[in-house]
Amino acid sequence: MQNKKIIILSLAFIIIISALGYFYFIKGGKNNFYSKINKNTEITETKTVNIEDKKITEDISPFKIDITYPEISGYDNFNNLAKNIIDTEISEFKTNSLENDKAVKETDPETYAKYPRQYDLIISYDKGQIDNDITSVVFDISNFEGGAHGAQYQISLNYNLKDNKKIELADLFQGQENYIQKISDYCIADLTKQVLEKVDSTEGLYIQDGAGPVADNFNVFLINKNNITFYFPQYQIAPYVFGGFKVVMPR
Repeated sequence: MQNKKIIILSLAFIIIISALGYFYFIKGGKNNFYSKINKNTEITETKTVNIEDKKITEDISPFKIDITYPEISGYDNFNNLAKNIIDTEISEFKTNSLENDKAVKETDPETYAKYPRQYDLIISYDKGQIDNDITSVVFDISNFEGGAHGAQYQISLNYNLKDNKKIELADLFQGQENYIQKISDYCIADLTKQVLEKVDSTEGLYIQDGAGPVADNFNVFLINKNNITFYFPQYQIAPYVFGGFKVVMPR
């Protein structure tokens, strides 16, 4: 009798195991199991954005040059654009400086002989969003090419790494009407506030023109995930003594 009960229990156990195996393997349990494994162990191949500083220095009379600019491994189009900006700035700086140097030498050779001229070019850059989608940098350029004082201005390079093309301001506001007017209104209000923190009045300044609703007024910008920074160099909205301005606008 006892042996009979053991046999019945064994048969019941085998039936239960067989049923579970049927539903697990035949009805998709096995597939679901391996699907979960594949899902959890799936490897997504993404290109890592490694931005490195490249240096150019020169200290040969009459030039003194100190430049830092970005290079991203594996993104030749971006690198070429960045290097072209640097090469253009160096070329124009040297041409303008030598022309001014020649004029000073011809006008006042005695003073020129006593006080040799030095012409400076310094370039660094600000980093904004840097990821697999967007790389945004703004070159900060300071130079002295002769004259009463030097100059300071910015050039932006905003690049879509996926599409392999430059990002224009219009690309960030697709489908939005009057976006230039909205940017202008925001910047004018912010710039007015900044100026009034320094002086009592905006009279004699050119905020309405320099930040008016014209696309060229907003050519220099830095992209971040949550905001866009617009750069206004010397003379764009105020005289030289005021320097340049920045406006950070939420996206």
